[in-house]
Amino acid sequence: MRPTLVQIEAFYWIARLGGFHAAAARLNISQPTVTLRIRALEQALGVILFEKVGRLSRLTPNGRLLLPHAERMVGLADEIQSRSPLRDPLGGELRRCAPDSFGLVGLPHLRAAIRSAYPALRVALTIDNSNVLGEKLNERELDFAILAEPQVGGHIARESFGTIEVGWVASKHLPIPDRIIRPTDLVGFEVFTNPEPSNLLTLLRQWFASEHIDAPKISTCNSLSVILGLTRAGAGVSLLPTAIVPRHPRSAFRVLRAQPQVGRPRMYGAYQLEKAGAVTAAIMEMTRSIFVRSDWTLKG
Repeated sequence: MRPTLVQIEAFYWIARLGGFHAAAARLNISQPTVTLRIRALEQALGVILFEKVGRLSRLTPNGRLLLPHAERMVGLADEIQSRSPLRDPLGGELRRCAPDSFGLVGLPHLRAAIRSAYPALRVALTIDNSNVLGEKLNERELDFAILAEPQVGGHIARESFGTIEVGWVASKHLPIPDRIIRPTDLVGFEVFTNPEPSNLLTLLRQWFASEHIDAPKISTCNSLSVILGLTRAGAGVSLLPTAIVPRHPRSAFRVLRAQPQVGRPRMYGAYQLEKAGAVTAAIMEMTRSIFVRSDWTLKG
C-alpha cells in the first residue's frame, strides 16, 4: 500500500506543531482520524515515525528522514492549489501590515519581491505599532503581519525572525556626555516615543524604572519618521530601533551607549492559519530573507 497525501500531511503537521491534537486542529479533523492516518503511514513504510516524550510527539530517526520529503510534498500540493484563483486562500488580495520601523527599512524590498513573484496579487498595506497590528490580526482584519512580541490567538501562526536592537538616539549637537549614559543623564531631556499601546514606550519606562527613576517628560507621536526629525533637530532624545537611524559619518545622529542595556524585542512574521498556502509561505520566506540581508535582526 502506498502512502497517501493526507497521511503525509498529517505527519507533516504533527512534526511541525509537536502533537496530534494540534495537527488535528490545524487540519480541522478529529484526533482519532490523525492517529489512524499515522498508523496507516507507518504500516505503508514499515517504520515507526513518532515517539511520545511527555505530552509531545517527537520524531524518531526514521521520522526525521521522512520530514524533508513530506515538506516538499505538502509544499508542492499547496503550490498546485494556489495556482487556481478559485482555491487561492488569499483570494487574490493580501492584507498585510508592518510596524513603522520595518516600513522605513525593509518594506520597499519586500514590496518589490512580492510584485516580482506575484504581479497579479493585490496588496492592502497597514502601518501601525505592533500592539495595534496584533489586535487587527486577532480580529481577522489582516492576513499577514510583521510585528514585535505579538499576543495572538490560536488561529494565528507565527515564526520568529530574531530580535532587534533598540537604543537611545540623540542629535550630535545635544550636550550629552560621550560616555556610557544612565537614566539620570537623560532626566533633563524631552523624550519622544510612540503612544500607548507601544513596545517602545514599555521599554522606555522599564529602562528608567530599573534605577527607580520616573521617566522624564514624554511626548508621543505615531510616526517614527517624525520622531527622527525631532531628534535630528535637537528637540529631545528618542528610543528607537537602531536600524532606522542613519549611521554614515556625516549623520546628525548619535546612538548612545547605555547602561543598563535596553531590552531587545523579538520580531515575528504572523499570518492567519486559514490563509496558509504556497503564497503565504513564499512571502514569509521573502520577509525572512530581507531581515537577514539587512542585518535588521540579531540571532537568538
